[in-house]
Amino acid sequence: MSTNPLMSDTIDVLVADDEPAARDLVDSILEVGGWKRPALACDGQEALQMLQQSDYDVLITDLDMPRLSGDKLIPKALEVNPDLTILVMTGYGTIDRAVDLMRAGVHDFLCKPFEVDSFLISLNKARERVLNLSEVRGIREVVEALMVALESKDQYLNGHSSRVASYAVGLGRMLDLSRKDLKVLEYAALLHDVGKIGVHEDILNKPAALTDEEFEEIKKHPVYGRDILQPVSFLKPCLPAVLHHHERIDGRGYPDGIGGEDIPYSARIISVVDSFDAMNSQRSYRTALPVQKILSILDEVSGTQLDPTICSTFLNNFEEITGISQTVEA
Repeated sequence: MSTNPLMSDTIDVLVADDEPAARDLVDSILEVGGWKRPALACDGQEALQMLQQSDYDVLITDLDMPRLSGDKLIPKALEVNPDLTILVMTGYGTIDRAVDLMRAGVHDFLCKPFEVDSFLISLNKARERVLNLSEVRGIREVVEALMVALESKDQYLNGHSSRVASYAVGLGRMLDLSRKDLKVLEYAALLHDVGKIGVHEDILNKPAALTDEEFEEIKKHPVYGRDILQPVSFLKPCLPAVLHHHERIDGRGYPDGIGGEDIPYSARIISVVDSFDAMNSQRSYRTALPVQKILSILDEVSGTQLDPTICSTFLNNFEEITGISQTVEA
């Protein structure tokens, strides 16, 4: 990873070990590595209390401790802070336990007695993870700021993007997408309409049917969105879905008129949930439609506008995905 202005001495570390000598040794190794002095806890219970009271980036914990063992501390710590980077200190007899915990979210484990060089290598890997997470959080904040700007321009969006993102992730889980693909889908769905920033608000908020010329301008927003997001390397996997979420299975969509499986899978998912939420929301030119009417329309356009398998999965799991009762009149 390239050098980041956020250095080790800004990262907050908590060390949990019931042996004072072990805590002192970790403290010394951190000092050698140029890290900020860690906070020290004498057992798992004290460590959990400290995690609940303050923000830490890294937890270095032993497994065998009184009151609350390390393997019981770890899931509780991740509940408090899901982004916490955890290093487990182990004796040779507990390596198998440590490996199991790594599957549950532990970043790395360190064998006692410690070798300073190996310890520092693990710490540097932990630092890289902390920096990556910091960058992702920063990008998320920029994304959210973009959507606030967009929704202030188009008064009828009002939460549309966040709802589409939530529904898309729910539908993606039903379709057995991997955790990585779900995260890409979430960002793409959240940003699918960002290109409307480039469309004049008089068109976005027009209280009547659009002219052909105005509709042609609206149809540019997927391209505008792709161009806005393209410089952000983190968001590059989202670009195909943002660009193609208005394509149709029959090839009559925009901007490229591609159809069938040529349309990116994530774009096909977003198209289904975007269509639902658009019809379920107040617009400048019409009121929201009743839920049952919307579901009937989605069923009718399945196979022409929408991917039939994805649409069927959405309809069959509608209430679980959206949290909306089918009996509710929107």
